[in-house]
Amino acid sequence: MEDRTIRIGVDVGGTNTDICAIDEKSGELMVYKLPSSLHDQSAAVVEGVKVIAEQYGFTGEDVSRFMHGTTVATNAILEGRGAKTALITTGGFRDLLEIGRQKRPDLYDIQADKPRTLVTRDLRFEVGERLNYRGEVVREIDDAEVERIVEEIKAKGAEAVVVTLLNAYLNPENEQKIKAVLEEKYPEAFLTISSDLSKQFREYERLCGTVLNSFVGPEVKKYMNNLKKTLESIGIRSTYINHSNGGLMSIDESMKFPVKTALSGPAAGVVGAQYITNLINEKDLITVDIGGTSTDISLVVDGRFEASDEKTISGYPVRIPSIDISTIGAGGGSIGWIDSGGILKVGPQSAGANPGPACYNLGGKEATITDARVVLGHLNQENLLAGRLPIKAENSRKAVGALAEKIDMELLETARGIISVSNSNIVKEIKNVTVAKGYNPSEFCLVAFGGSGPLHAAELMEEMSIQKALIPKTPGLLAAYGLLTENMRRDFVQTYVMDISDDCAAVLEKWFAVLEKDAEQWFDEEKIDQSLRSREYFLDMRYKGQNHEIRVPITMKDIASAQTLRDAFTAAYERLYSFSSKDTVQIVNFGLSALGDIVYPVIVKDEYAGEDPSAAVIGSRHVYEGNGRYADYTLYDRDLLHCGNVIQGPAIIEQMDSTTIVLSNQKATVDEFLNMMIERK
Repeated sequence: MEDRTIRIGVDVGGTNTDICAIDEKSGELMVYKLPSSLHDQSAAVVEGVKVIAEQYGFTGEDVSRFMHGTTVATNAILEGRGAKTALITTGGFRDLLEIGRQKRPDLYDIQADKPRTLVTRDLRFEVGERLNYRGEVVREIDDAEVERIVEEIKAKGAEAVVVTLLNAYLNPENEQKIKAVLEEKYPEAFLTISSDLSKQFREYERLCGTVLNSFVGPEVKKYMNNLKKTLESIGIRSTYINHSNGGLMSIDESMKFPVKTALSGPAAGVVGAQYITNLINEKDLITVDIGGTSTDISLVVDGRFEASDEKTISGYPVRIPSIDISTIGAGGGSIGWIDSGGILKVGPQSAGANPGPACYNLGGKEATITDARVVLGHLNQENLLAGRLPIKAENSRKAVGALAEKIDMELLETARGIISVSNSNIVKEIKNVTVAKGYNPSEFCLVAFGGSGPLHAAELMEEMSIQKALIPKTPGLLAAYGLLTENMRRDFVQTYVMDISDDCAAVLEKWFAVLEKDAEQWFDEEKIDQSLRSREYFLDMRYKGQNHEIRVPITMKDIASAQTLRDAFTAAYERLYSFSSKDTVQIVNFGLSALGDIVYPVIVKDEYAGEDPSAAVIGSRHVYEGNGRYADYTLYDRDLLHCGNVIQGPAIIEQMDSTTIVLSNQKATVDEFLNMMIERK
């Protein structure tokens, strides 16, 4: 058998585990989808890899790189399931975790609960040390005091330890001293020191992120070790984990910084969308990833995704570099229900993978978005996943019918109502990431993916006057495909507050030189070839006196001119807030994104086959469109569509991992990469 070089991407979601593999020589794309294993994610991961390897005729020894997006850390945080954690902090800051910020989770809800404090007070210890605001040591660490604290932590059985000292982002010296004692006296504990994870100010956010890292650390480390061992048993030895910033990190780094994986799945989808649209020169995108339980929405502007260091996970602020993604509880499994005022609502509750929608015939009784689609005729009435998932349409009619009785509506109108409410929820969030940031959504291309994304795309276009929507070749597996296109990536961010002035270039050069040195060290540790190294630069800036900053991409040439930096900030500020000021501009954070190992998959272009798609027609289906109107939708098998084919709506295109709707006033054109572009006729 001819030697093959295979690259595999695996994304684990709450409902399904998606697997994409590509032959690096021929460009052959191989896909598989199976239900997630909820108790041990690695079970479904390895099972799926075995199936796809057997189906397409390769072995683990042929795999050059295995890339994985995981929700282990996210689930542990959401469920409050983590290690018994101890904290060592600067004297006077023992209760910072509970004090937090003045911001309340809900301004008008006086009974709103704060997130649970993840470190109990008896496991929070103060040490007599101090750094001033410039990072200078004012009070030295007392080694004897630290050793006493470590012995007490051991005696209380803590499984993980956090060290967060005031102003350590400027100088990690005192944290490193405590780290050395812990590694010597208590090496079995999972340890995180704040200056290793983040070198940014705002002590509460830095503390929360560091605590979360240790809180989920033991569980994630156990999972990663198990995954690594199991993959090695089938010959796969080059394993990488997806970072929430849209890049890859080694599995060893993911075990040190598991909190960085918390948003890894959605990030991979955005990177995948960015990659496939760049091939057709679409630079401005609204990405809408609709899965079984949630919808993730993000923005790509001029070919670059929007980034943020400020994320909140289950009420806990975390300062980790990540793609700016907004998530709502709207997916195929989202449940329709009636509130106390008799109003139809959808989500965020979800039927998940088990029992799932009623049509799965696994015990689910409540009406979900998927059931509504079955009732209306949007989905196959007999099976999904190319026949591997039998469905019972009668169950959907019963579930939606029970909901209809509660609000005295017709069955079909109730199903339409479920879809309309879910679309309204998604539209509201799209406006939050576009209009609220100064962008006109009608000027963007909507990229819809996830198992349910293509079902909503045409409807969202109509509701928001968006001119075109792209449906990827494998929309239900785009996050897994996105992993195949990702680079090794690490973001280096350093807080240093300074005014922009005509003589600030020397200070800018100094701090970027520090970040460059850190980046070079990381490149060397990851053994990335010199020819495959690149860097992107940015500054977080604000007007003096403000409390929040905005991120501004720059080049190294820009730092020579204070006016260039001011102009870049002013342009970004005016877009966001429609005004600007002559006030002094401050730099808050210096940032460098190091990217390496830039090797993209081979893309096989499809030959032009003409506009006629009739060879892909597999039938028709009677679909309810609302207000008593029905229409016959032509059914197509997407695997039989080719470059140049034009599908005139109304139509439904079925494939293994998703279903696409094209409305009567729309058409869909297949491009050379087998994406479909939906546009108005």
